[in-house]
Amino acid sequence: MTTQAGDTPSYTPSQRKSALRRELRRKRSAISSEDAREAALAAACHLVGSVWLRRAQHIAVYLNYGSELGTTPLIDVLLREGKNVYVPRIGTERRMRFVEIKADTPLRLNMLGIKEPAGRLRTRRAKQFDVIVVPLLGFDSTGQRLGNGGGYYDRALAAPRPFRKPLLVGYGYDIQRSTAIPSEPWDVRLNAVATEVGLYKF
Repeated sequence: MTTQAGDTPSYTPSQRKSALRRELRRKRSAISSEDAREAALAAACHLVGSVWLRRAQHIAVYLNYGSELGTTPLIDVLLREGKNVYVPRIGTERRMRFVEIKADTPLRLNMLGIKEPAGRLRTRRAKQFDVIVVPLLGFDSTGQRLGNGGGYYDRALAAPRPFRKPLLVGYGYDIQRSTAIPSEPWDVRLNAVATEVGLYKF
């Protein structure tokens, strides 16, 4: 069926997500390196100061790629406080696993060009964490997350979460906050988002 003159085009959630991703990537890429460093420090302070992180012992955090909000300050603080920190690693079957990281753990680039720990390391399943800090391109006031489109986190977090664990915390810049993120059945909602401005709880 073709769209007639005067008709309003009907876009699928997937198409609306693609358009929003382009817009938010442009916004994020425009952030200066100095502002990015300051935002990473501020976001880490907001999140580490939360009761969730103070009580948590097993925490998963992403290693930032491209223009994503940097996680190095956050990981450094968590390790100094004696937390057990894990980061994603992509397997040969393109499934994401979480492996332990220490201050001196060597890193390599994976098939996507993203840093990940090298060598044989202890792994942990998603449901065994207290908190998982996830990257995002966008988020809204309901906790809906817009990811990069690869589906790695949606697949890793698809299992039921008894007792609301792990807590899922998005991590990004405040300019990534949107009025409404299109949702699809497999999308996983967030419990909170940490930005340089503060901690949004949903």
